[in-house]
Amino acid sequence: MITYPSTHGVYEESIIEICNIIHENGGQVYMDGANMNAQVGLTSPANIGADVCHLNLHKTFAIPHGGGGPGIGPICVAAHLVPFLPGNPLVAEAGGEKAITAISSAPWGSAGVLAISYAYIAMMALRA
Repeated sequence: MITYPSTHGVYEESIIEICNIIHENGGQVYMDGANMNAQVGLTSPANIGADVCHLNLHKTFAIPHGGGGPGIGPICVAAHLVPFLPGNPLVAEAGGEKAITAISSAPWGSAGVLAISYAYIAMMALRA
């Protein structure tokens, strides 16, 4: 698991090489999406080589920590992991070909959190 840039704001110059070494040795790279806003316009989890990335709402989408929780954000996966995304017994479109059973009652998260994010962005005087 990596956080990029680091919690201290450091952009590791060798991040792509590090991810390549992990892949060459049979590993997967999980990226903590806590600092996704710091990547905008510079890079992306796909460019770096991350296989899985969760987007933290408390930083990336201006939601207060705990106001829906950072864990409520989307989980992004590389193409080779799409077949393994969790399914949902009530939503045929959810999940991949080799889906595991549902891990949440809401297959695409909670839409209610969007209003909170929008309100905080508006209060910061940014226009969505």
